[in-house]
Amino acid sequence: MIYILTGPVHSGKTSLLKKVFHELKKKEVKIDGFLSEVVWENQEAVGYNLFALKEEKAVPFIRRRGEENWQRVGPYFFLPEGLARAQEIIFRGKDADFFIVDEIGPLELAGKGLWPALEKVIFQSSTKYLLVVRRQILEGFLVMLRKRKVKVFDIEHEDVLKQILEDIKNHS
Repeated sequence: MIYILTGPVHSGKTSLLKKVFHELKKKEVKIDGFLSEVVWENQEAVGYNLFALKEEKAVPFIRRRGEENWQRVGPYFFLPEGLARAQEIIFRGKDADFFIVDEIGPLELAGKGLWPALEKVIFQSSTKYLLVVRRQILEGFLVMLRKRKVKVFDIEHEDVLKQILEDIKNHS
């Protein structure tokens, strides 16, 4: 089962994922994955850190400054070490009961970024996934998931946290 959380940029999706993570952890669900946490400097977003849920540790992931040959989306560059770490977490995630990915964006829709690693595990694993997918690419991403069973939740819907947790409970 693949759960998708969608909504606009900076609408609270990562904050909601943290709540889902803590609730599942309390229930001793074997959970893995990562969050993309904004890095602020002088009241300006300069990038994102990759917060590994299993270790509860952050590493640099995406920054506004980078090398010419690094994968890029909009004004941001994927740090090769951060992207490699994300891929490593994705590959080990097939052993988890529940796996969170924050977030799927235009780079993944183009078959780059996290998609090469995700594609290798998401179709061959019984793990349940909760993926954050930007609203503007949701339809295209659903096509990439082929015929996997998917349930979409919108961050702007009332009681979305409760809905997600109930659905996870009902499908465990």
